[in-house]
Amino acid sequence: MFAPVIGLALAINLLSAVSTAIACGIFSYLMQKWTAQKYAALAGGILAGLMSSVWLNANETEVYAPSLLVSLLLLLVADKARQSREARWYLLLAYLCGLGWSLQLSALVAAPAAFYLAFVARPDSADRSSPRPKFVTLGPAMIVVALIGASATLFMLVRAQFDPAINQGNPATWQAFVDVITRKQYQPVAMFPRQAPFYIQLGNVFEYADWQIALGRHPEAPPSWLRTPFTVFYAILGVLGFIWHKRRHAPSWQAMMVLFITATLGVVVYLNMKASPSYGEGFLPLGATHEARERDYFFALAFICWGVWAGGAAVRIFARLHPRARYAGIAVAFLPAVLNWSAVDRRSDAVSHAARDSAMSILSSAPPRAVVFANGDNDTYPVWYLQQADGIRKDVTVVTIPLLGAQWYRQELLRRQQLLELPYVAQWRGVGETYSAICSKSRQLGRPVVTSRSTDPVIRDRPC
Repeated sequence: MFAPVIGLALAINLLSAVSTAIACGIFSYLMQKWTAQKYAALAGGILAGLMSSVWLNANETEVYAPSLLVSLLLLLVADKARQSREARWYLLLAYLCGLGWSLQLSALVAAPAAFYLAFVARPDSADRSSPRPKFVTLGPAMIVVALIGASATLFMLVRAQFDPAINQGNPATWQAFVDVITRKQYQPVAMFPRQAPFYIQLGNVFEYADWQIALGRHPEAPPSWLRTPFTVFYAILGVLGFIWHKRRHAPSWQAMMVLFITATLGVVVYLNMKASPSYGEGFLPLGATHEARERDYFFALAFICWGVWAGGAAVRIFARLHPRARYAGIAVAFLPAVLNWSAVDRRSDAVSHAARDSAMSILSSAPPRAVVFANGDNDTYPVWYLQQADGIRKDVTVVTIPLLGAQWYRQELLRRQQLLELPYVAQWRGVGETYSAICSKSRQLGRPVVTSRSTDPVIRDRPC
């Protein structure tokens, strides 16, 4: 809606920032409601938003910030259900679960805690409340409204009929639609066998926790005397806040415990990730595979719980000295804004411009009507953005090598660009042979072929 005024990229980026701000505001509201300590709740909301993974999610165009907002809405609605015991809140909770699933599965990390709040946690006014609805009675209606929320995914099925420029998976048929929403192309990993030893997977969480408070002091992966002491200090505050919350309001503390466990152990067990690129050296065999990138953002909800508890503890500790000293506690909660700033401020980070600069370099150097072989996301998405959002060099066709193994993508190259023959679409013949076939068709069509610098040398040096 605001794109015509401020530009598409900034508008969508602001959606992440606003989503995160509202989510942390909701958590502050809930903590104030539960503990009746508004300054402690305010400090907790501030610190939760300043955790580096949460902050980085808030200033990028990605799904994780809106997903965080849905997670907090689940908790808010669940608490309304806990207190009122009115059926409408339980139905809204189910609807949000369906909507969250259609957005991204990470939104449902908060679902167990939300259901605990709604169906198990004791209401504050039990003597005056109506009986809590039984799930067996309300369940069928909840399932129906959850499916209504999940039906947002049907947009893909409808939109794919028009074959938009970016149409990954081409979910134009029911089978293709199911393949897309089940992520068949990415071959989802089962929980067993483990892709890395469990202690390595759990250790990764502790590594990421060490990045949350003072990443700007030392942005490299290993622990550092410049950064880790701050982590330990705020971890102690988190433990004190954990104890304080339990004493102030046991029902909500129990729900947050469910959330914290789900957002740490639950995510580790369910995702079954390989060791991160920066973790496991000396413990894993030489040549062991690692994740393609750091995955700290998957644990953002756990870091938010930590921030809420630590911020609350900072205020309560200073308030014991003097009521006005609580402002010093708020300052302690705000300190990570300074400690993290240089690592999360994307405006001054040259890397933040690298994607656009690289895409411009690829497109500007390509001859007219060129076919450009690209290595993957880092080449493909920035080029797609420039072509489809900014209208730059739409005469160039980007061929993403890692996608060639997907039949829908080979069909797209045939349907749109006539860059493959039907036998190569029907049967996968390997990267090398498919690459050569595209080169041959490009020559027949009089289109020059270019290979990006990041492409595997085995492909880049292959005659075309």
